[in-house]
Amino acid sequence: MKTWQRFLHSPHAAWLTHGSLLALTALYAWILLALPFWVALLPGVLVGHRIGVLLHEYLHGTAFRRYRHNLDVFTLWDGLMLLFGGFEIFRASHLAHHRHLNTPQEELIPRDAAGACVGGFWRELELVKHFVYLADALRGRLPFVRPRRMVAAFALSAACIVAWCLAGRADVVGKMLAVNLVTLLVPVSLRAAVEHHSDPNDPASTKEYRVTLPLFNLNRHIHHHESPRCPWYRLQWRTPQPLPASSYLTHWWRLHVRKELVRMVAPSGDRESN
Repeated sequence: MKTWQRFLHSPHAAWLTHGSLLALTALYAWILLALPFWVALLPGVLVGHRIGVLLHEYLHGTAFRRYRHNLDVFTLWDGLMLLFGGFEIFRASHLAHHRHLNTPQEELIPRDAAGACVGGFWRELELVKHFVYLADALRGRLPFVRPRRMVAAFALSAACIVAWCLAGRADVVGKMLAVNLVTLLVPVSLRAAVEHHSDPNDPASTKEYRVTLPLFNLNRHIHHHESPRCPWYRLQWRTPQPLPASSYLTHWWRLHVRKELVRMVAPSGDRESN
């Protein structure tokens, strides 16, 4: 085994995740503080989305040995990013996604026989799903949600807003909220379309695809579902010809506008663990 490969399998490799998270967070803060809104929005979304991808590592417990420490980081960034406990809701829905991949138990929003959300196009949007999951979390229907962490993240987000306003930078609050909204509406929705939708009768349960801007290997999505606790820097391609980078855009169009794609169905007996 080569030196680099040995490093990637050592405990020290987790610093690739920690260091990337800290570096991207510093870049995100600079974008919000130094750039006007119309300039900051696009890079803010690109960087903020990748911060979310890195936090997905903590969600699966790959960054620290003790899951509680992963949760501490996850909750802290939930509050700092002004998500008001939204990451905790995502954590719960994402764990359900892995446990019940492409089955009726995966999502609380009902689907028709063709796999489309009952209620039409708008209920397919990740932003709408987030508020549906929020309502279900408040009713106790998301079993993985930890209410204390959700409350802690909400309180930290509120405290951060007060701190930004007292510092005379209320504009940063507006930028962050806009970035969060656009991130849910665009890149998160694009990823959801390409990762788990395909032509009817496709025997696969998920897709992998090329990207123009790195996504910390989350586009190697088949391996991620095979081994959710495998860290991003060890994920491998599972298909010889991943979808082209253009599919990151075209799949969304084919799914939501042209109605050509359907939700993929996991093979019988093939369910990923958390």
